[in-house]
Amino acid sequence: MSPLEALLILAQASDAADPYLKGHGIRTARYAVPLGYTAGLSAGDLSDLCLASLLHDIGRLTLPKAILEKDGPLSDEEYALMQSHPRAGAELLAPIPALHRPALWIAHHHERWDGFGYPYGLRGELIPLGARILAVADTFDALTSPQPYRPALAGELATRLLRELAGSQLDPCLVDTFLGLRLGVADEAEELDLAGEKKN
Repeated sequence: MSPLEALLILAQASDAADPYLKGHGIRTARYAVPLGYTAGLSAGDLSDLCLASLLHDIGRLTLPKAILEKDGPLSDEEYALMQSHPRAGAELLAPIPALHRPALWIAHHHERWDGFGYPYGLRGELIPLGARILAVADTFDALTSPQPYRPALAGELATRLLRELAGSQLDPCLVDTFLGLRLGVADEAEELDLAGEKKN
């Protein structure tokens, strides 16, 4: 078994251990890769983006189980530990040469466009493009999936909230591009009947 295969198994185990993360990596990849393609990433970059999406929460394996399973708000100390997971994930992946770029993007996927993210407080285009794409996909899936503190949000509400995060948490141009892709899919779906044929 290769190191990459072992890490992918670990990522799946991490998802399986947390019902709120089940399938999160795969869904994030399904959102991130089309956005990356539209943003002009090369084939190699898209492959790395897919890996980064699948593995972006692997650093959570280093966190105490009590923090991951806590229903209430985190203390300042617990929140600081939670903020360490992007860096921890990158450190797990960095020794594997083929994962250097995914590790970089994972390290920065919780940075914010306005500079108030973590772990390094980068802002704007100083945040690597792959990390900014990953952040949009990760955020959309978090909004549309059930969380310990709320149910999954409907598509229209999630879309509105994503727009509100553009320019503060997320790259506004990438949010516009992503929503254009998502709305295009929705518009096309409305034109199809259940047999997959165009309605008259």
